[in-house]
Amino acid sequence: MRRFLTLVCLLVVAIPAGISISGCTRNPDANYCNGLGYGLLITNVANIFLTPQTTGISIAFGQTQQIASPSAKTCKGTTATVATYTYGTTNNQLVDVSPTGNMCAGTWNRNSGGGIPNFTICSFPNPLPATGNLPYGVAYITASADSVTSNPVEVFVHPQVTSLTLAGPTSCLSQGTLYGQPLDVQACYVGANNAQQLLCAPSSITRAASPNLACPLASGQSLASVPDCTATIGSLTYNVGTAAVASINTETNQITAEQPGTTVITAQVGQGASSAGYFSTCPPASINVTLANGTTSGTITQGVQQDLTTTVTDTTGNTITGLALNYQSTDPIDITVGAGGAVTAAFPGVGSVNAICQPPACNPAPINQTGLNGTGLSISSNPATITTPGTASDFVWFGAPGQSQYFVPIELTSGAAASTVRLPFVPNSMLMDRTGNNLYFGSQHELMYYSTVSNTITKQDTTVPGVVLAVSPNNSQLLINDQIRQVFYLYTVSGGTSQTFGGMGTSAAWTPDGMTLYVTDTAASGAGHSNTVYVYNVNTGWTTCSTGMPCAANFAGAANETVTIPGVGAYFSGNPTVARTWCPSGTVGNAANIIFYPQGDVVATQTDVLTATTSGMHILGAALQGGAVTLSDIGVTIPSNTLANGQVTPAACPQTTSAAGVTTMLPLTISHTLAQVPIPGVNATSLNQIVASPQSELAFITYNGTTAGAQLPYYIPGTGTTVGSVVLGGSAAASITAPLTGVFSPDGTMFFVSTAGDNLVHFISVPPSVTPSTPPADTQQIAPNLPACTPGSDPDCIFTNTTLPASGIVPATTILVKPRSTT
Repeated sequence: MRRFLTLVCLLVVAIPAGISISGCTRNPDANYCNGLGYGLLITNVANIFLTPQTTGISIAFGQTQQIASPSAKTCKGTTATVATYTYGTTNNQLVDVSPTGNMCAGTWNRNSGGGIPNFTICSFPNPLPATGNLPYGVAYITASADSVTSNPVEVFVHPQVTSLTLAGPTSCLSQGTLYGQPLDVQACYVGANNAQQLLCAPSSITRAASPNLACPLASGQSLASVPDCTATIGSLTYNVGTAAVASINTETNQITAEQPGTTVITAQVGQGASSAGYFSTCPPASINVTLANGTTSGTITQGVQQDLTTTVTDTTGNTITGLALNYQSTDPIDITVGAGGAVTAAFPGVGSVNAICQPPACNPAPINQTGLNGTGLSISSNPATITTPGTASDFVWFGAPGQSQYFVPIELTSGAAASTVRLPFVPNSMLMDRTGNNLYFGSQHELMYYSTVSNTITKQDTTVPGVVLAVSPNNSQLLINDQIRQVFYLYTVSGGTSQTFGGMGTSAAWTPDGMTLYVTDTAASGAGHSNTVYVYNVNTGWTTCSTGMPCAANFAGAANETVTIPGVGAYFSGNPTVARTWCPSGTVGNAANIIFYPQGDVVATQTDVLTATTSGMHILGAALQGGAVTLSDIGVTIPSNTLANGQVTPAACPQTTSAAGVTTMLPLTISHTLAQVPIPGVNATSLNQIVASPQSELAFITYNGTTAGAQLPYYIPGTGTTVGSVVLGGSAAASITAPLTGVFSPDGTMFFVSTAGDNLVHFISVPPSVTPSTPPADTQQIAPNLPACTPGSDPDCIFTNTTLPASGIVPATTILVKPRSTT
C-alpha cells in the first residue's frame, strides 16, 4: 500500500512537470535545411554566385582583372557569411587567379625572389592558345567556400583587340524602325609581322558574297573558319553617342532609329572601348509648311496666333515627327514665330516664315561624317508668306557713327525730333536688335548698350572694344571686330562672355535662323584688310576662304554680303558676284577634303552693294563704274522639289554615289537670270546701300556724292526696266548732294532717308502700288542736328581740323526703326 501511494504521488508531481518542460522546448529540426534534424544548417553556405553569370568575362593576354565579389546565400535565401573564398580555374596556364581573386590572362609570378611579391606580374599564356589557328581560348573560373562551389564563369582570353568595326546597318533607318539583328562587330588584332589581322566577325560578313572585311585574314586562314566575336572575345556592350538619334536595348543589343542624324556607336569589350562605327536615322528629304487653310500665303490679324502645319518626309518617304526645327521670320519685329511654328503678328507688315532643319539641333552628324546617308546637312522648308494689315507708328533713331557722339530719337506720333542723347564715347557703329529693344554702339573704348524701353544706357563693357558688325536674329549674340588687335568677338549678350577668332571684317550678316554668320573683308578697306570671307556656323565653327585657297574660285574680295531667303546661302559683292551655299562639297568620310560653304553661283557682273528681296526671288546689286551706276537684278532659283500636294520645297543637298560605294557631296547650285539696268541722273562717288521694301515691291539706292540737286533713285524688282527718282524737298533741297542712308518702316509705307548738303531726314511716303503715275513722294523733313565730334578727343572721331564741318552739324549715316502700336 505504501508503495502504491508513493507511485501516485510521483505521477501527480511528474506528469505536469513533464508537460511543462515539453511545451517550452523548440524544435531542433528547424535548424536544418531539410527540417529533419541533420545535414546543412540554415546558417551555412548553401549557394555561391559568381558574376557575370551569362555574359562571361573578356580579357586580353597579360591583362589583369579583379573578380567581382561572390555572393553567398543560405538555403533560405538570406546572406551567408564567408570569411575567405578560394578561387579555381579550369586552365591555370590560360587564366590564373590569385588567392584574393585577382585574375590574370596568363600566369602569375610565384616565388620570384628578389623582393618581388607574388601575384604582381602577369605574363602572357605560354604557349599562346590556338583555336582554329586563331589566338584565343576559353577557361572557366569558380569561387568556393565551406565545401560549396559557385557557378562557373566563362572567361574569354584573346590578344589585345586593336579595333572594333560595326557590322551594320550601313544604310539609314526611318524614325521608329527597329534594326532586325543585334548589333555586332568585326574585331582586329596585331598578328604576324605586326600586321592587322581579323580575329572574329559575324556570319553576315563571313558568308557574304563580297565580304567587306575590317582587316585581312591571317595567313592560311579561311573566311569560313573565322568565328563569331561572341564566341571569341565575349559579349560586347554598346553605347550611343547622341541619344536623340538612336536608342539601344541593353538586353538584346538591338538599335532603334529615333531622330534624324548620325551618331557614333561605341563598343566595349573587356577593359577597353572604342568607336565601332556609325548609325544613321534617315534625314528629311522635304519640309512642307502651310497656314491653317492649307495654303502657303495668307493674312493673319494683328494680335492673333496661328499655328503653322509642318509636314516632314524623310529620304525613304516616311513621315518624321518631333523634329527640332528652327522657324525663322524675315520680319521678326512685326511677325514672330515660336519654336513650334506658332505665328503671332504684333504689328502690321509682311514677312515670310521658313522652317529650317540645321545641325546640330536637327539632323546632326560627327564633323568627320558630314553627309553620311544625308545627315549632318541642312534643309529648308518652302516659305509661308504672311500679311498683317493695318498701320503703325514708329520709333526712329538717327546717328552718325564716327562723326558724332550723339544720336537722336523720334516718335512719329509727335513728328518732331527729341533731344539729342550723348554717349560716353564717340561710337564707330550703331545697330539695333531684331526686336527693337536695344541699340548697340561699338567703340575702341567699350561696347555700349542703350535700352529703347527705358531710354537709358544700361551697360558698358570694356572687354569687347571694336566695331559692332552684326546682331543675331534671336538677339543673343553680337559680332564685334576689334580692328586694332584684328580679332573677332562672338559676344553673348546675356552673360557678357565672348569667343574670339582672328581676322578683320567690313560687314557681316546672320542667316534668319541665327545658325550661320557670314563675314566679309576687302583689301580696299585699307591696311590690315584682305579679300577674305569668314563663315561661322554653330556646328562647324569658323571657316575661312581667302584669295588663293581652293574654296576661292572666282573670288575677288567683297564689300558686303546678303543672305538668300530662305537662308541656304549668301551672295557676295565683287566682280564677279559670287554665292556660297550651305551644302558642303567633298567625299563623305574624308574630312580633310570637305569644303564648307563652297561656291554655289557665279554671276558675271560687278556689284558694290547687295540686298535680297524678302520674296526670295531677287538679289539686287548696284555698281559704280566710271561715274555711272548700274543696277543688276539677279533672279535666283533655288533647287526645289514638287511634292504630291503640289507644294514646292527647296531641295536637299545633292550627293552622288559611285559604283564602288564612295559618296561625294556636291554644292547646292543656284541658277540665275540677270537684268542690268542703268540708273540715270546719279552723280555718285561711292554707293552705300540698296534697300528693298518688306513687300519686295520697291528698292531705293543710297550713295555719296558732291553734286547739288541730287535725287533718290528707286527700282521695281522683277521689271528689268522700271527706274525712277524721288524729288527730294525741303527748304534747302537745291543743296542736297546725296541720299546717304535709308530704311523702310516695318510696314513698308514709309522710307526714311538722310541727305548730305541739307543735313535733313526725309520721310518718303510709299503708295501701295508704285507706278510711274503713283511714285513715292517726299512728304516731310526733319533736322536731327547731330553735333560733330571734336577732332583728336576720341580715336573713333574720323574728323581732323581740316575736315570738320563748318556748321558743326553732321547728317545721319545710320537710321534704325521700330514699330509702335497706334492704340
